[in-house]
Amino acid sequence: MNRGEIMAKEKETAQEEMKEEVVEETTEDVEVQKEENLQQQMKKLEEEVNNWKTDYYKVFADMENLKRRLEKEHQNSLKFMMQSFIEELLPVVDNFERSLNVQNPSDEIQTFLKGYQMIFDQLMAILKKNGVEVIEAQGQEFDPNLHQAVMTTQDENYDHNVVVEELQKGYKLKDRVIRASLVKVNE
Repeated sequence: MNRGEIMAKEKETAQEEMKEEVVEETTEDVEVQKEENLQQQMKKLEEEVNNWKTDYYKVFADMENLKRRLEKEHQNSLKFMMQSFIEELLPVVDNFERSLNVQNPSDEIQTFLKGYQMIFDQLMAILKKNGVEVIEAQGQEFDPNLHQAVMTTQDENYDHNVVVEELQKGYKLKDRVIRASLVKVNE
């Protein structure tokens, strides 16, 4: 082989080695770029997963709050569903009570009063069974949440701010006042 051929072959070999280096560098660059793309995609997917988790937890918390609120409203509606009926019934109870307080009844009226008293006791037992209770007022300290003062008096037999006389009974349904007692209070 002559010198020209040897040089040409060396030149070819050098060019091939350069091509291989370029191919190796390009392959490495492509692999690095692929890896970076994969990492970016993973990061993006992780962020998306975290967003979905956050949204899920928010919706779950909202549903739990709604569930609790609806249960509470349902319990309150059950607890107080009879309130309007009882409010309409209270004047009847008052009139019934007044009819039982007849002064000096005759023997015939006393017989009727015994029957009325039994009916009245039954009615009050049913109301009590359903959560209605009479508000105690006579001799109690005046409480504006339970009593409505319509009169005041000066009586030495009672302390200051004590109910002297109950003019109309008050009633509570469970823990809610449905009608305050009308009372006379000592000054």
